[in-house]
Amino acid sequence: MGKTSKKSKKAKKPKQTCSVLLWHKTAIKRIRQRFGLSKYQMLWITFVKGLLIGYVVALLVHR
Repeated sequence: MGKTSKKSKKAKKPKQTCSVLLWHKTAIKRIRQRFGLSKYQMLWITFVKGLLIGYVVALLVHR
């Protein structure tokens, strides 16, 4: 029985996804540098943002 390489088992990702991820990473990095924020501060900002959006959506759904 022949051996298969690990590369043949992995599905190839579309190029568009990689470019979107690359764009997002560079955009976040630029925002962090522009405002002088650390990664930890960015995590807290996104956490609080998620809580606020979740609260607003819950208010709208339960009306």
